[in-house]
Amino acid sequence: MPDTTDPDALSDAQQTLQQDETAEAQAAASGDYATAQDDSQQAYGASQDVANAGGPDNTDQTWDAAQNESWANWDQQTADQDAATAASYADSATPDDAEIYSAAADNEAGNADDAAEAGEYGDSLGPEIDSSPATDDTAVDDTAAVDDTAVDDTAAVDDTSTVDDDSSAS
Repeated sequence: MPDTTDPDALSDAQQTLQQDETAEAQAAASGDYATAQDDSQQAYGASQDVANAGGPDNTDQTWDAAQNESWANWDQQTADQDAATAASYADSATPDDAEIYSAAADNEAGNADDAAEAGEYGDSLGPEIDSSPATDDTAVDDTAAVDDTAVDDTAAVDDTSTVDDDSSAS
């Protein structure tokens, strides 16, 4: 664990984190998801060093990035396997199977790209913020409704009923 009183330790940890995040982003952008996975795991370790040295704790974000890059790598490996299977079927007498595996490879490659993008630091896969002006100018009445209906709590109670306790009957 780095010395929390040493500003040089914090600076070194932050520099290492930045380098690891940059390397991860470059690997992901080039489609090298195995390297991006390794780099993102190193960035996670470096983020722990930054937090331990008294810097900001962004280990949750670096952990999420590492997990997303792991999914990207796994999806890309699956896509590569599906593409190889499609190629083998294309060379055989079953071209329909080749199309199925080719489509599966395309799907997995897309999943890999999405997961890699989700793992990139500062890149959100969420929807874009709608900056268009609002089209509904209807005023909203948000005042609380008051119910002043009188409540009748004078209900009559019939307490004249008797209990037939005929204990002599056998």
